[in-house]
Amino acid sequence: MPEPLRAQPQDEALVKARRRQIFLAACRVLARKSFHEATVRELALEAGLAAGSIYLYLHGKDDILILVAESMVAELVESLPAIRARTLDDPRRELLEVMRTVLDVIDRYREAFTVLHHEVRYLARRPRYRAALDRIVGQYFSAVADALERGRGAGVLRFEDKRSVVEAIHMLCAGWATGANYLRNTGKETYWREIAALVEGRFFAHGETVSSGHGD
Repeated sequence: MPEPLRAQPQDEALVKARRRQIFLAACRVLARKSFHEATVRELALEAGLAAGSIYLYLHGKDDILILVAESMVAELVESLPAIRARTLDDPRRELLEVMRTVLDVIDRYREAFTVLHHEVRYLARRPRYRAALDRIVGQYFSAVADALERGRGAGVLRFEDKRSVVEAIHMLCAGWATGANYLRNTGKETYWREIAALVEGRFFAHGETVSSGHGD
């Protein structure tokens, strides 16, 4: 089964540049219209490519979703070494910086992320894309989960189910895009302070304890 995105091994640098070019064009197109309204021809023109040449890099329109997901996760993964260097082996700081980077990436491509969030379930049902999605999701999962595991090992983070925590953290960050209409009068920095407070445990007033209602 071929990868959804075609590779041209004779010039990997050119392929990488073209994918970036197409990704940014897709983000601009998806800021104007829905995924289903957009066309591959429109995407090619936005990217400054001949309509036919875009098929050197995409098999079809649905590959745009894979490209968007792959490109956004790549930006997060590329930032991880610098985050770890800055946070000096403090997994709590590392987790917050990873979250902040996720939020910043989502903010840069807010409309495209919203489209991806709505379409990914449809894409996941297609066997052709399953392996590519699993790989991309795995990279994203690891970016958050690695900090969680280091924190648990150091005794500074407590959780029972890692997948649940990763999903909860993802949904907190994703809310900046998925709740864009509701948050239209809220600034990104305000949103960040509130979700960081939830993660850091500053949401409840100091000294307050609340029963979970499950026999605690």
